[in-house]
Amino acid sequence: MSGRGRRGGLALALAVFVTVAGARTARAQDLSCGAGDVEVTRLVFEGNAAFPSSLLADGIATEASSWWQRTIRFPAFLGTRRCLDHQLLALDRVRLIVFYRNHGYASVAVDTIVTPMGKGKAGVLFAIHEGAPTIVDSLSITGLDSVPERANLLQGLPVRKGRPYDKYVNDTTRDLLVQRLHNGGYPDAEVFINDSTDIRLRRATVAFAVTTGERMRLGPITVNVDPRRGAKRGVTDGTVRHLAGLKEGDLYSQQQLERAKLALYQTQAFARVTVIPDSVRTPGDSTVPVTLGLTEGYLNEAHAGLGYGTLDCVRTTGDYVARSVDGHATQLSLQARLSKIGVAPPIGGWGVICPYAENDLYAGSLNYFTGGTVSRPATFRGVVPSLSLYSEHRSEYDAYVRTTPVGGNITLARPSGRVTEAFTYSVEYGRTQAQPALLCAVFNACESSDQVAVQSFQRLAVASFSISRDGSDNPIDPSRGSVLRFEYRTAGSYTGSDRSLHFNKFLADGSYYVPIGTDVILATRLRFGVVLGSNFNFASSAEFIPQQERLFAGGQTTVRGYQQNELGPAVYIPAAYDTVDANGVPVHNVSGNGPFYFRSSNNVGSQRTVPTGGNAIGVGMIEARIRSPILPNILQWAIFLDGGAVWNVGEPDQGIAYNSLRWTPGIGVRVRTGVGVLRMDVAYNRYQQPAGAAYYDSPVALSAGGGALFCVSPGNALPVSFVPQKAPDGASVTVPTQAGGSCPSSFQPPLQSSFFRRLAFVLTLGEAF
Repeated sequence: MSGRGRRGGLALALAVFVTVAGARTARAQDLSCGAGDVEVTRLVFEGNAAFPSSLLADGIATEASSWWQRTIRFPAFLGTRRCLDHQLLALDRVRLIVFYRNHGYASVAVDTIVTPMGKGKAGVLFAIHEGAPTIVDSLSITGLDSVPERANLLQGLPVRKGRPYDKYVNDTTRDLLVQRLHNGGYPDAEVFINDSTDIRLRRATVAFAVTTGERMRLGPITVNVDPRRGAKRGVTDGTVRHLAGLKEGDLYSQQQLERAKLALYQTQAFARVTVIPDSVRTPGDSTVPVTLGLTEGYLNEAHAGLGYGTLDCVRTTGDYVARSVDGHATQLSLQARLSKIGVAPPIGGWGVICPYAENDLYAGSLNYFTGGTVSRPATFRGVVPSLSLYSEHRSEYDAYVRTTPVGGNITLARPSGRVTEAFTYSVEYGRTQAQPALLCAVFNACESSDQVAVQSFQRLAVASFSISRDGSDNPIDPSRGSVLRFEYRTAGSYTGSDRSLHFNKFLADGSYYVPIGTDVILATRLRFGVVLGSNFNFASSAEFIPQQERLFAGGQTTVRGYQQNELGPAVYIPAAYDTVDANGVPVHNVSGNGPFYFRSSNNVGSQRTVPTGGNAIGVGMIEARIRSPILPNILQWAIFLDGGAVWNVGEPDQGIAYNSLRWTPGIGVRVRTGVGVLRMDVAYNRYQQPAGAAYYDSPVALSAGGGALFCVSPGNALPVSFVPQKAPDGASVTVPTQAGGSCPSSFQPPLQSSFFRRLAFVLTLGEAF
């Protein structure tokens, strides 16, 4: 190495020391304001083309006051005031210079400018002249001639000839080479960096010298398992070896050892797992013995939970898990859920705390789920098989109720780090009950015989494939990263379903989280889905699709300006209707000559909205989650905008269009509790409900009507005749009968004129996404 290179190396070492020391203490400095201090109300970087200002701001101590203090300032205890420290400001200049030089900008210059911005206030400007970067013009990697996989080892390395010299890139390259060698059978491999720079010519030479050591294979695998104190041992040595997936004679791989540790932890049967390779090498021995040290945890657990939801009222859950039923880590899980407690009999009448739930058409019965799942540890190629059986009674608010006396599914899942792939085959024997209006509008089952057939028990067999990737930093309350999921579901005679049940369903859902400063998290979400017919087009999607497979939006986890499922197509049960003649004049005596018609006015409010769902959906959500200046560890505020639409593509005047999206803004508050995040949101909806068919259900309106369903849409041309009949008690009654035909979607509830009636409220546990 040249003298210039040695002097550059000493300077670089000093710069690294200053940077590391500064990085450890920068954010720990006391920037609080005292009497006579100057508050920093503005922090700006100028001239930085290579690196964003947010990255530079993270590496210095000087900070501006929080947004609340810079703008509102009252009350004084909200937000944080930060003041200028001239000593720290000088160190910040050095930190920025060191940062740039380590990234190859040797001639960088940084000036600090403090500008008064009123009494006791100042703005801080870092003026940066980056200069031209030093370029790597010579790159060599030696010591890999004996490695069979040399080409793979060198593929995709961060350092490149012709690119700017960067100390951090060099370190990353060294670490990556070491990692690849450790995973390729060389546990003792080391990599050394030799570099030199010519500041005048802005050129750098980078050389990596590799010592691989001897190529090693796994030796004997020793298993040491300690049972939980006071308990008997539950997992056998053979099961531990199988779960770890390590075999004597395999090529040594540090990554494989880490995977073995993860696989053992994922069984949740162990409180402690260590996978330790023997560091003592016997001369002439090319094997590495490995010891698996484990301590068993609780192999049997039971949990119970109690919660509240706007539409579910009081809900409770319970589960029991046995993690080693037979000593081979076979897991048995039993689950039970019960909701609508306080609404449905025999535990009802809690309308004070459950006003929305009591308005549900299906509030008369409890929602329940009971089931069990048996799963084995990962078998072939990391696949985890499981078998589930269940019984369920589940309703969607004012839409339908699904009763499944028995159902089951087989799932083959393959978790791999943050990515999980799963194939599921499910069969259930059940039925879907819905209001006659919904059956007529959605399933074209307007005759009583058709409605009976639709609501009869049928066999639905669905095959599905899903893939998800959780790249967030926290699966429950993420602050950065992303979560992606895709699912495909299909049913037909080829899966074992009844011949009348066939569909192809695609769903894609993605969320992204990014922190903005220290107090705000920006969360975004996109959700898309389509349900196609057996021919993979919308034209055939008018064929019968199971109601539970249709797409819905609106409510606490999608577009919060709408009540549950009420965004998109719907049919209505008006509060009143008139009997009119052919000229539309109300008729008070139907004994005369007809024809007569049942028609409601658009000025009449909807007594009940029945969401019908659709075959296409698009939802977008954006939310700023703001740390509260009061009780910041407990409270969090939210400002959000939700938008979306549900379409019935293939029907007249129905198509996917941007102008049909509905946007609802809102605000909310989050309270961290011992059972999760309590979320309270209020959203504003300025839109009128969409036009739809209007029906009147005769069991409510006309007790002698025998359960007939009458179309009352404005302008409908379905004549009604009145036939005298004898009631069971002998009295003479007049029974209306309506002619068959299509009920037009001409009823539109009036637009809410009151501001408060346009608000939708949400109170539940857990974030919306």
